[in-house]
Amino acid sequence: MKKVLYILLFSSLIFGSCAKNPESETGKIRFMFDPGSLKFISSSFNPNLQTVSALYGNQKGISALETKQGIAGVELKLVTYKMQDDPNYFGSKVNGELLSVEAVKTDQMGNLDYGIEFGKVSSDESNKQRISSILEYQPLKLPQ
Repeated sequence: MKKVLYILLFSSLIFGSCAKNPESETGKIRFMFDPGSLKFISSSFNPNLQTVSALYGNQKGISALETKQGIAGVELKLVTYKMQDDPNYFGSKVNGELLSVEAVKTDQMGNLDYGIEFGKVSSDESNKQRISSILEYQPLKLPQ
């Protein structure tokens, strides 16, 4: 009897992991953001909106966030995804639909520029408020 249970468990693990992806059945394509040379800085999630955001930036952007001082040549991008249930693990969430990519850059004089490179921002904040929200992120400190 134990052998039968082990065989059933093993076969369900193998065949269960080969299940169809529900995204392909609905025709949705899941776009992922390519940060290129930008580095991951920090992330956040909004349980009310069911979104998750990741902030990427260049080294000057990381330095500007750490020191809270204006630096020329800063490039930051805030990428926001809709959260969705992970089909492989009960109760966990993964990145779903890409909702927006916001960019904050500084010119050689240190003047800030804000723009939406993709999608829409779900808040009614002004550009100045969005810049302030993005600049409030704290870089993650990883052990070395």
